[in-house]
Amino acid sequence: MTAERLVAERGLHGVRVSEVVREAGHKNNSAVVYHFGSWEGLLQAVWQRHTEPVAVDRAVLIAAAIDRGDYDLRAMVEAYVRPIVTELGRHQPSYWARFNEQWLATIALDIFTLDDKTIARQPRADTTTLIHNLLIDIAGSLDHLSDAARTRRTALMTRYVIAALAAWERGDEDSQSLDDLAQDLVSTSLAMLLAP
Repeated sequence: MTAERLVAERGLHGVRVSEVVREAGHKNNSAVVYHFGSWEGLLQAVWQRHTEPVAVDRAVLIAAAIDRGDYDLRAMVEAYVRPIVTELGRHQPSYWARFNEQWLATIALDIFTLDDKTIARQPRADTTTLIHNLLIDIAGSLDHLSDAARTRRTALMTRYVIAALAAWERGDEDSQSLDDLAQDLVSTSLAMLLAP
């Protein structure tokens, strides 16, 4: 999707609707409004294009870990990392991690404040609730940290994973196996979360 690529390359505020329309091969600047309702609607469509399959994969991993009786911190981190990596592998070239990185740059570090109004604005509230609950579970597993440190450490871990995947997208995507990168991300995320 043209908007995804442009936002990934230039940032949320570095792209004009007219550029997206032109690069997508349209001549009518109102095409975005016609198809998506607004610029925000277009960004939501990009978001939804990826979050739905990620949420499906994530739900499967969580359910399998619970069924096996090993829904521990490693399983939670795997459920955070692996579905994102799988989604990047579905799209070559990939822009999704860089798109996410640009979005994360616009929000506060506190990713845990999620009210009903925020959830209601999401195209699929269940996908938002799933990731929110997973991050709460991760933070809740960090009993060696204070409450404030738990949420901060979890938020930092999410940004670390997205930044590393965005860096992978910026490089030669064939130079490093996504499976190897996923394993490194799980291991280093666990180290980050478990550090004193």
